[in-house]
Amino acid sequence: MTSYIIRRLLLMVPTLVGMTFLLFAVVRFAPGLREAGQANVAQGMMQSRQAQQQEELLVAQRLHLVDKNGRPISLPMQYLLWLKSTCEGHLGTSLEYPEPVLKLIAQRLPVTLTINLIAMLVIYLVAVPGGLLAALYRDRLFDRGYGLISLALYSLPAIWVGSSLLGFFANPEFFNWFPAAGLHSTNTRAMDYFQYIGDYFYHITLPIVCSTYAGFAILSKQVRGSILENLGQDYIRTARAKGVKGSTVLVRHVFRNSLLTLITLTGMALPGLLGGSVIVEQIFSIDGMGRLAYTATLARDLPVIQTVALIGSVLTLLSYLAVDICYAIADPRVSYA
Repeated sequence: MTSYIIRRLLLMVPTLVGMTFLLFAVVRFAPGLREAGQANVAQGMMQSRQAQQQEELLVAQRLHLVDKNGRPISLPMQYLLWLKSTCEGHLGTSLEYPEPVLKLIAQRLPVTLTINLIAMLVIYLVAVPGGLLAALYRDRLFDRGYGLISLALYSLPAIWVGSSLLGFFANPEFFNWFPAAGLHSTNTRAMDYFQYIGDYFYHITLPIVCSTYAGFAILSKQVRGSILENLGQDYIRTARAKGVKGSTVLVRHVFRNSLLTLITLTGMALPGLLGGSVIVEQIFSIDGMGRLAYTATLARDLPVIQTVALIGSVLTLLSYLAVDICYAIADPRVSYA
């Protein structure tokens, strides 16, 4: 197992290099991004044309678009310079915010990861038992009703769901049960630890609902199909013929052999949730990675865009590595020799 993990980590290096070059090229060739920073040069103040040109030159040098003499740098060399700076931990300074990109990421990434991990936990707590019961009561009322409801939820767009949640449950004219924005109340200094945690979950209730409702259908359908497939195997009939209890057959044989499906979907779920954070965080005014990516794209903030895309790529590769490791733990038949 150790040698396999080392080999996988080594194989991730060329994969990550290829991914970073693609995202670097896409971002650099995107319309309008080559002029990134020009709209931020004046920063609300009148400047002379010469001063503006000097500021634009400094921005272009920071982005490795030109060298010290103002001559254009080729795209491969721009990529190598950016990769060198990134490996050294110098991610540059944001063009939109007067702060280093690394500081912005350190502030926003924990927010997004926490919300997404909670959302993933909620999805599994609802979808796995639901899919299991749907398989056990196949073609009965619960199976049909649960499948219909989950499919209907999956068909709803996140923008509409988020706006509806705000319009009804955070609107003083209707229920006004939850706050409309943010992660905490304004009086958190007067709270103890448990009040602080309760206030946090109170604020993220609507974002969690908006992040999880679509995942119920996918996961529950996969769990249901995997359970039904294993229930029809010969070893299940043999175990039942030997008098093994139904609960033991279900837990030790059926569910365990269905874990590979759950593990695979888990590896795909985290990158998907991170991508969906752009919509959720913008709707509920949460200062996370998704909202940072959205504002950086509108402002053509090239250093932030590249860093956010890089972090997304790294998290995706790490999630796939974790999936392969969990395969071997869940199923001894999986060998990585």
